[in-house]
Amino acid sequence: MTYHSRRSTAVSIKLAFISQSRLSKLLNLERRQYQWQTDIELHEFIAEQHREKLLALDKRRDIEVIVAGGGNAAMIASMGLETPLVKIQISGFDVMQALWRAQQIAKKAVFINYIEPIEQLERFASLFNIEVQQHTFNSVAQVVDTVLSVLQQPDSVIIGASHVCDIAESMQAKSVFIYSQDAIHQALRAAEQLALSLQVERVKREKLEAILRSVHDGIIYIDANATVEEFNPAAETILGLKASDTLNQPIAKVIPNSGLERVFHSKKSQYNQLLKVGNTQILSNRIAVFNQGKIIGAVASFQDVKSIRKAEQSLRLNNFANGLVAKHSLDNFIGENSKIKTLLNRAKHFANTDAGILIQGATGTGKELIAQGIHLASKRASGPFVAINCASIPESLLESTLFGYDEGAFTGATKSGKTGLFELADKGSIFLDEIGELPFSLQGRLLRVLQERQIMRLGSNTLLNIDVRVIAATNRNLLEMISQKSFKDDLYYRLNVLNLSLPSLHERTEDIPLFINHFFRRHKLPREQYSTLISHTMPALLSYSWPGNIRELENLIERVATLLKAGIDRHEITQEINHSLGIKLNIALATEESAPLDMQQIERQHMQAVLLASNNNRSIAAKKLGISRSTLWRKLKYS
Repeated sequence: MTYHSRRSTAVSIKLAFISQSRLSKLLNLERRQYQWQTDIELHEFIAEQHREKLLALDKRRDIEVIVAGGGNAAMIASMGLETPLVKIQISGFDVMQALWRAQQIAKKAVFINYIEPIEQLERFASLFNIEVQQHTFNSVAQVVDTVLSVLQQPDSVIIGASHVCDIAESMQAKSVFIYSQDAIHQALRAAEQLALSLQVERVKREKLEAILRSVHDGIIYIDANATVEEFNPAAETILGLKASDTLNQPIAKVIPNSGLERVFHSKKSQYNQLLKVGNTQILSNRIAVFNQGKIIGAVASFQDVKSIRKAEQSLRLNNFANGLVAKHSLDNFIGENSKIKTLLNRAKHFANTDAGILIQGATGTGKELIAQGIHLASKRASGPFVAINCASIPESLLESTLFGYDEGAFTGATKSGKTGLFELADKGSIFLDEIGELPFSLQGRLLRVLQERQIMRLGSNTLLNIDVRVIAATNRNLLEMISQKSFKDDLYYRLNVLNLSLPSLHERTEDIPLFINHFFRRHKLPREQYSTLISHTMPALLSYSWPGNIRELENLIERVATLLKAGIDRHEITQEINHSLGIKLNIALATEESAPLDMQQIERQHMQAVLLASNNNRSIAAKKLGISRSTLWRKLKYS
């Protein structure tokens, strides 16, 4: 395997057609009659005499397939070019057509072919009233001698390809061209299909190679003969070997103790196996590969143990740098929206129990803040709050991160072992964010931990009791994942004892001004410095869909605050907001002396925007705003 493609994915198909005069005439006739969309590039020369031209064609990246017949095809095939060859085949119909034409000219037909004679010629000849002979030649030079020998025979006609017929004609001998237009047509169709297949396979190959290049794990694949077929860049880095020195080599020669051959012979995969290659110690998974029940190869994925140790240290720093504490209470949660008030009320009640909670909501809606608030409102407030994002940790580290490991669990493990996050969360709460990304292989173990309230470290045979409240969160549809067999239903029901569903920012637009003021205060920006700008862009901010939710709004305000502090012109900042929201603001920016809109005016603008989006249906608009229809009418009329 090489890590570059011979050709990039072709937009169209180009074929190289190698021929001589008579074959070229048939090709041109074919192109006129059928209007081929494929680009057919014609080259007229004798392959034996122009090897350098064939080599030049083979180097071109735009030629998908070479098409040739007779001696040209045989010579090209013998050169072992990388570009595939489609040979123009002489069919039984071509032979019979040539014999029919020959019997109109002479009493004896002599076939002259390059190296290979025509099979079953006698069977075809029996259908015609003509004597038939057959001669072959091995080089262009022999053609002349062969034709001369035929000329000694009276009343004979020569049947052959272009070069044979041209030589016969130059000697005033009678000749019949062997190929038909149908033979050309069939060859071009075969070449076109082959080119299309090659393009599909090339795209697949390029995708596979992109994947192999991008992963950080080393990957080696061996075929049924225990020969290395794949060796990705990460494997080169980890093992200190070059792919060029390993590909097409027996795995036993490249890595004598890889264990891949044992997997192949036993037909059983192996996981988390320690292996030393040279001075490098790796943790490897070795998987048997089957096709229709038959083993066809084996693949190894592996990591350097030193890299695993560094990743663990980095994870510890990321997770514990600020201490295992929650910082945001439910009282600090911003929102006057009716859905949010209902949700916060439910969260306070849920905090009084130890039941599992599943928080659902889109990215950026504040799932972790709610989880922290529940923890601080519970009897566990004085205990640790441990948060982990299940999508951010490599699968090979996730199990040891959650459950820890004992001394000697594997070579390279710290001497004191490692405390897992469930142990660290004892007497407190653990927040499992992005629970939908938890590998299926670990879901069963997590379920047992939740049921038994016990954990076992890797490398240990001792069960440890834990007292942990589990709060999980996801932005995925877990029920749909259950139907797709990618999430365990038992685990879902264990996590989803209590449920909170966070609305998107677009569903609580009345809270947008509250968030804006909060984020500007966080950046220590006085209200008078931003109020005019924000009040006149508020309609656009209220009508925007906010796919990134509160996080997207926070990022926008941070950008605006930075620009305001830098003294950037407000018109320019308005354009920045315009660009960020992806809409055109048709609102004139107020002058420095203009009074900003107050909150009552902003509320009225918001209601008008919602009413407009509801096709002026007050019932629908009132429902979206969380107020009664009469309240909406009153506020629009008198505010």
